[in-house]
Amino acid sequence: MPQSQKVWSFLFPGYPFNSDGTNNVSHVSSLAVEKAIPAILAAQTGTLDTRVDVDTGTAGLSAGHGIETLDVVDVYFAAGVRYGMIATVTVNDVVIDGGAGDDLPNQSDPVTVVKQTPIEVNFDGDDAQIVGIFYRNPNDTGALASLDLLDVGDVSIAALDLVHEKANGADSGITDIANGDTNIYTGNRITQGQASHDSLFAATLYILVGLVAP
Repeated sequence: MPQSQKVWSFLFPGYPFNSDGTNNVSHVSSLAVEKAIPAILAAQTGTLDTRVDVDTGTAGLSAGHGIETLDVVDVYFAAGVRYGMIATVTVNDVVIDGGAGDDLPNQSDPVTVVKQTPIEVNFDGDDAQIVGIFYRNPNDTGALASLDLLDVGDVSIAALDLVHEKANGADSGITDIANGDTNIYTGNRITQGQASHDSLFAATLYILVGLVAP
C-alpha cells in the first residue's frame, strides 16, 4: 500500500517533496489536488479608508481592481488575513463585511483585497491518516496564502494560513494523524475549498491526503 512521511519535509505518492524517510504512514487510498492560484493585480492593494468594527470596513482600491459586488474576498494586511468577506463595490470603494480570521487592521492601514479561488476537493477528514497542504511560490517566498475547507453547506471545517513551503520549514502544513497529530479535518465531509494569496506572482496550492478508506 502507498506510504507518506512526515519529517522536515514531505513525501507523497506522485509528488516529490523532499524527505528523509522517517515516520512512514500507511494508507489505503490517496487524494491529490493541485491548483494554480493566479497572480493578483496591483490595483487590489489600497488602504482601509473606513473601519466600522473588526469585520466591517471600506477599502479604497485603484481602478482596474476587478472586484465585483457579492464577490467573496479575503483581505490581507500586516497582522494577518480575514477570509470569506462579502464585497459591495462602488467604483473603487469596496465595502467588506463578515468573514472570519483576524480582525481588520486600523483605519488607513494598507490592505489587499483578493477574490477567492474555488478548489475542487472532496474527502472525509475522519478517514484521514496524513494531510499535507503546501503553498509553493518560489518567486515570492514572503507571500501569504489562505485556504478554507468547507462542507456542502458552506460551513468551514478547517481554515489554514499558509506561507511558501520553504519559508518556515516544511512541516507547518503537515498533519500526521497516524502518529498522534490532532486531526483538524474531522466533522462533516469536506466537499469544497476556497483559497487566495497576496502575491503579484502566480503560485500553486497542493492538498495531499492519505486515507484509510477508498
